[in-house]
Amino acid sequence: MDAFEFLKIFVFVFGVSAFVVYLLNKVKLPPIIGFLISGIVIGPYGAKLVQNTEIVTVFADIGIILLLFVLGLELSLAKLFESRRFFLIAGGAQIIITSLLFSGLALFFYELNLSIFISLIIALSSTAIILKYLLDSGEIDSPHGKIVTSILVFQDLFAVFMTPFTPLFMGSSFNLTNFLVKLVNSSLIVTFVVLASRKLVPSILFLIAKTKIRDLFIISVLSICFSVTLIVAELGFSLAFGAFIAGLLISESEYSHQVTADIIPFRESFMAIFFVSVGMLLDINFLMENLGLIILASLLIVLIKTIGAFLGVFISGGGFKTALISGILLAPISEFSFVLILLGKKFGLVDERLYQFFIASSVITMILSPILFLYVHKFVDFMGNYVKAKDKNWGKFKGEDELKDHVVIVGFGLTGRNVARVLKVIGIPYVIIELNILTVKKMRELGELILHGDATSPDVLKKAGVAKAKLMVITVPDPVSTRRIVFIARSLNNHIYIIVRTRYVAEVEELQKLGANEVMPEEFEISIEIANRVLSYFKFPLNLAKEYVSKLKEGSYELFRRDDASFNEFVRNLSLPRDLLDHLKHVEIETYWVGVGSKARQTTIGELDLRKHTGVTILIVKRGEEIFINPSADFKFEVGDLVVLMGERDKIEKAIQMLDG
Repeated sequence: MDAFEFLKIFVFVFGVSAFVVYLLNKVKLPPIIGFLISGIVIGPYGAKLVQNTEIVTVFADIGIILLLFVLGLELSLAKLFESRRFFLIAGGAQIIITSLLFSGLALFFYELNLSIFISLIIALSSTAIILKYLLDSGEIDSPHGKIVTSILVFQDLFAVFMTPFTPLFMGSSFNLTNFLVKLVNSSLIVTFVVLASRKLVPSILFLIAKTKIRDLFIISVLSICFSVTLIVAELGFSLAFGAFIAGLLISESEYSHQVTADIIPFRESFMAIFFVSVGMLLDINFLMENLGLIILASLLIVLIKTIGAFLGVFISGGGFKTALISGILLAPISEFSFVLILLGKKFGLVDERLYQFFIASSVITMILSPILFLYVHKFVDFMGNYVKAKDKNWGKFKGEDELKDHVVIVGFGLTGRNVARVLKVIGIPYVIIELNILTVKKMRELGELILHGDATSPDVLKKAGVAKAKLMVITVPDPVSTRRIVFIARSLNNHIYIIVRTRYVAEVEELQKLGANEVMPEEFEISIEIANRVLSYFKFPLNLAKEYVSKLKEGSYELFRRDDASFNEFVRNLSLPRDLLDHLKHVEIETYWVGVGSKARQTTIGELDLRKHTGVTILIVKRGEEIFINPSADFKFEVGDLVVLMGERDKIEKAIQMLDG
């Protein structure tokens, strides 16, 4: 292939992809779908703009290598340990349950090994699509957001470690000996990686980083990545597994973040090529001939995955609502599933018809995902009307008739606990609603009046006595749940005072319309505090700084939704002497200790007359436990006095020279 033909292929690949991704972004569909559709359009089964797919497949393989390499880089064992309950129990249970359900159906059509293989790769979910939704909707820190993120990490790791074992699914029976050999070899490789990542690789990267040549650093990292990948592949494992091992080698070094930042642009480009290449291999004629069956299979995949994930989360301690939302979010098939199905096809485990069927069904689950995500909360609320999951300790809990003029705290994280401490000190009764069963058990042991339940349920709010409460404090990080809690609480008690902590200023107006009396967005409070500290750093007059902050708070959240011109006008109207900073920016405060050899010893302030000779003012003198503020001219210094001076830097240095003599 000459350079012209090579360049023409990539003009079509990137040009069509950019156009399709742009169009799909208008209807909120993820870029992955755009790349797949682009491949279908330009490939040999579409417009035939690219018929030689070999070169594209080569670059797609590089994309897989870089994808797995970055996954290894980003792996944080500390973070996995923090969420180990859902990471291990929910993640493992979701894979097992989904695989069992699907393999039971697949056995009607395929032999056992192939059924298990297909079921395992269908159980995996799209990290890119799901995390994008959680971030865009502000639900990444919600209970279901944290659980789903843990499960996705577990699935990604499972997919990585499944790649070396793909050939073992060949044949009609499972070979236990080969499996154990692979398992031992994998363990030895990972052990070597852990040892090498502590000593060998950081030392090499340190020597390279010392040169401060960025190009050398990038080339060296890529060299390590591909070298380790080849070595592991030579030991009988896949290139993808080798790339992941290479990423693990570097992940423990202090340069991992820099490596990730340098590699991500390469990864994104090659991953785009990978998904385009997958789309190229989809036969349009096959899709149209089997469209009804493919759509039915896609819906079945979504249903089984939802059930499997729901049961996995529910078993691990998640509530009904959290488990159902998590199950629906985990419906779209994973990017790694494409990697594994290609491996299966390469080893002859998957035939062309099954491959085409899988690719078409996977694309449909990805296209369905934005629609599922759009209505997930409405569907879960609807289901919640028919499923009344109650705390088993409700019978021991104070009845709603016994609670009166109390405070209801929804969410018992750091904010909720601090509110509870204050209320306890001043003797105001309160009741807590918390969804995390482990937190509930721990707090009950400490004597807290805490109810395990979902506060978006009217039954739970009634049990907490919202109808007779004076105040409600909502601290949950989930914006969708927060809005529903406010609405229900206001409908149950029109006189209750509702204070809401939220993350973003944009949520304030809607929450107030739903019935919240006060909404405190972290975004606003942090910006006010930063503005205050900036003024303090530049020694802005305290009274003027207080006036500035006070007027910002008066403008409240509405001010932050105005355009730049309105905000600038607001600042100008404060009538603050802005040129004051020019006079103050050189002023500093310094301390001086009066020693035995100091000229200041047994000398009065008036005799030294620092202000006249240097322009420096003595603000404070500390003598033992005594503090003298703005001491008079007849104040006499003694050994051990600590003197606080204020003035410009050069003048302070001159004053210190005078004090030293």
